[in-house]
Amino acid sequence: MKVLAFDTTSGSLSVAVSLNNKVVAQKDLFENGIQAEMLIPVIEDCLNQASIWYQDLDLIAVTNGPGSFTGVRVGLSAAKAMQLATNLPLIGVSSLEVVAYDYKNGIYDGKNYEKILVVMDAKLDEFFIQEFDVVNDGIEAVYQPQLIPSSDINNFLPKVKFLLAESAKLLVTENFLNQNMIFSAESDHIKADNLGLIAASFY
Repeated sequence: MKVLAFDTTSGSLSVAVSLNNKVVAQKDLFENGIQAEMLIPVIEDCLNQASIWYQDLDLIAVTNGPGSFTGVRVGLSAAKAMQLATNLPLIGVSSLEVVAYDYKNGIYDGKNYEKILVVMDAKLDEFFIQEFDVVNDGIEAVYQPQLIPSSDINNFLPKVKFLLAESAKLLVTENFLNQNMIFSAESDHIKADNLGLIAASFY
């Protein structure tokens, strides 16, 4: 299966092409405001690296938010245009799930956890949040992404050992100390290679 996956929901751009769950081309650009201009050139560069073109693909995968309004719109518009042009199946995946996928093994820095809580800074004193269970080296969403006031975060902290990930984790830990928390790496990026793997498993 040949999968094109891309994310534009955050301040970066990530594109990957995979063949039978093996990434054969990938590019990540960490620069704000370039998604609309650079998305198609980066996609076509990755397709060229993989020696395929749009008509050779089996599946298109895109993150459908949450994230910046402009970034989500750019990605979804491009994905829908490609779907119309190629008649390929299109799968949308939560950007928070793509982040959580990095930690699906249930162990980080030698510490075990049962859940993953992904908390993204939505600005204006609000968070995008989604909780996942770690099940058999995979993840299962407990609920769909939610937008909550930052002051409500304590009500969403799991009661069991959990890993806290994404851009708002430092804001969370400034206000709450919880012995069940394990912190992910400082920079959690939405990676298109993970997106492609998730979408292929759905498909």
